[in-house]
Amino acid sequence: MKSRHRPGARHPIPVSVYRLTATWPGHARRPALFETSDRRQFRRVAREYAAAGAVVLCEESLGYGRWRVVDRLDGPALLRAQREAELAARRAEVELLAERRRDEQRAVELAAVEAVMVQPPIPRDGGRPRARTVARGRGIR
Repeated sequence: MKSRHRPGARHPIPVSVYRLTATWPGHARRPALFETSDRRQFRRVAREYAAAGAVVLCEESLGYGRWRVVDRLDGPALLRAQREAELAARRAEVELLAERRRDEQRAVELAAVEAVMVQPPIPRDGGRPRARTVARGRGIR
């Protein structure tokens, strides 16, 4: 009986292999190398290195020692963008709080003015108005 897997035959199912190289700019550290066939694990590790401030070069194997660049993650740029977004969110929060305080102060002022405007007038003479001048008993002119 003849073997189905003869020596030198190509693997019937092509397996994609991914590798990444992470370098830290400004550091004398050796680059971190990682190679796997699991794409999800590959992406997770690339994001972790980028979050740590590394420049990550993601590559996919073409076979025979050739690699194709799939993605390049710039960790320092991502960290800068994240810091800027956090600062913008803080500024927006401070502005929102200041606006709420202004609105509350304006509401208090308007409530005080409204309270003054709503009060009925206080009669001077116990509710019986008297005129200083009366012309022939016809009342106030």
